[in-house]
Amino acid sequence: MNFEKIIEERVNQKLKELRLKNSLEILEKLDINIELKKPLKYMILKRLRGDKEFYKISIDKKPRAVVAFSGGVDSSTSAIIAKHIFNITAVSCYSKYIMTNEMKENAKNIAKKIGVELEFINVDLEEVYKGVVNGRFHPCGRCHKIIESAVIDYTKKINAEFVIFGDLLAFGYLSLYKDDDIFRFNLPSFFALTKDEEREILKNNGIELKASYGCPLLKIYHQHNKGYKFTIQRILREVRGRVVNEEEGFKNIIDTLNQQ
Repeated sequence: MNFEKIIEERVNQKLKELRLKNSLEILEKLDINIELKKPLKYMILKRLRGDKEFYKISIDKKPRAVVAFSGGVDSSTSAIIAKHIFNITAVSCYSKYIMTNEMKENAKNIAKKIGVELEFINVDLEEVYKGVVNGRFHPCGRCHKIIESAVIDYTKKINAEFVIFGDLLAFGYLSLYKDDDIFRFNLPSFFALTKDEEREILKNNGIELKASYGCPLLKIYHQHNKGYKFTIQRILREVRGRVVNEEEGFKNIIDTLNQQ
């Protein structure tokens, strides 16, 4: 009997329960319409009971929401879950530095499979690109802020009440909060999902995604600067947060080191 594996599974299960109960507490404190609050609470309770299809519910009046969508595991899972309780529009931020034509077509195909409307909005990453090739900084922080701002601006433009991101690590009050009259919903962290659980949800919906770690701009950074430390730290954060298992974390580090 592998006692280490048993202990690891129990710790992960307990951590999941604590995070879900924390989401319940956050939900109760927020001024969200009861017609949405009740199904969200029901979804959490279903997940606490171990229901793998916890998200398969329906409500009569769906509030409008924008989902930040790249066609990757996190955003695709977020869209699948969100469409059951929101009237959603998926939005992809496009720049030649972070999205190839192949990636763009893939995002379109994934959105079509999920059954959601997809809009592309252009973002200016020229200065970020220049900073990356000149070795001034790692791209992820600056790129994330620009994309996040663009998606939020789009949400305000169409008067949506919610904006949904696929963050796995924004636990506690960061998983769902109100900012400037818009509710920001980091959906995977709110439901305490792991990357493996996300893939299972995708597979059950007829979607399987395979991709190496990082976007084209991150790979450009590694090729020009050989600066892997910050990227590896980001990978290890997910492993320590128990949203990515050790095997996948190790694979992502190897993928990063091979980006030469």
